[in-house]
Amino acid sequence: MCHIDIRLPLRPLLSLLFALVVACGGSAIPGPTQSPPPATVGATPGAFPATVADHQGKSVTIARRPERIVSIGPSNTEFLFALGAGDRVVAVDDFSDEPAAAKAKEKVGGVKPNVEKVVALKADLVVSLKIADGSLERIAAQGIPVLVMDARTVGDVARTAVVLGTATGTDGARLARAIDDGIAAVRAKAAGVTKRRVFHEVDASDPTKLFTAGPGSFVHELIELAGGINIAAKAASPFPQLSSEEVIRADPEVIVLGDAGYGVTVEQVIARPGWSAITAVRAKRVVPADPNLLHRAGPRIVAAAEEYSKIVRETR
Repeated sequence: MCHIDIRLPLRPLLSLLFALVVACGGSAIPGPTQSPPPATVGATPGAFPATVADHQGKSVTIARRPERIVSIGPSNTEFLFALGAGDRVVAVDDFSDEPAAAKAKEKVGGVKPNVEKVVALKADLVVSLKIADGSLERIAAQGIPVLVMDARTVGDVARTAVVLGTATGTDGARLARAIDDGIAAVRAKAAGVTKRRVFHEVDASDPTKLFTAGPGSFVHELIELAGGINIAAKAASPFPQLSSEEVIRADPEVIVLGDAGYGVTVEQVIARPGWSAITAVRAKRVVPADPNLLHRAGPRIVAAAEEYSKIVRETR
């Protein structure tokens, strides 16, 4: 479990939870984009030099197989281990805690990486979330290849596997196929289910202005994959705020507490003023969820989709 104090400033908290927000005062997340086609092909594993395009569209050339990798972002760390490159990861961000072996790695900071430490570790590849404070540019200026892997859609997750596989000399295409196939299976299973209105709570630091997942976020896609109807589907941003009154009016049939890992309980939610009238509360469909699973666009995305499908279909 990633123990992030919910009292942290909201923007850094959301950037870590979702691996999507531009940290440290960066630009806003763009609106919905078309997901790329399934990423099922890639370069031959182990072929170097290798040139890849990261999620910013930047072309990065890795001259030789990287042996000292620094990972910034929990989802990126999970990917590197899933690809079999975990033994070459020499350092991670402060919040990378999956798999267990990642906890033992050297730490290089939270939303602001320690540039000097990354350089001192003699990193030959840095894989990072998008960070707008200039730190990644300073690392790249030292001749260290920097890949910005910042998946924002379910389709981006499979592409991440291919890109990182090529960059590390591992078989990312095989992992991408497994992700594509798993997501397709979840989608097919949910095709005939009765749809339910879903409210996914991201952050309740201010219970009158609740952060949720909207269109353009992979969590929104998980809701729809599971056969749910996101009550924030018409929001103007991927992580909008809804007032308590708006949630009550939308009358969700399922409430998913993506902030349960940060201290929010079912008892607290059902005690909110006016929430006793919500269908999900009356039907006891307020479900705590693991943010490390549902809020990371990483290699466990299929498990996240399956878990969401189970919540929507089976919660009574």
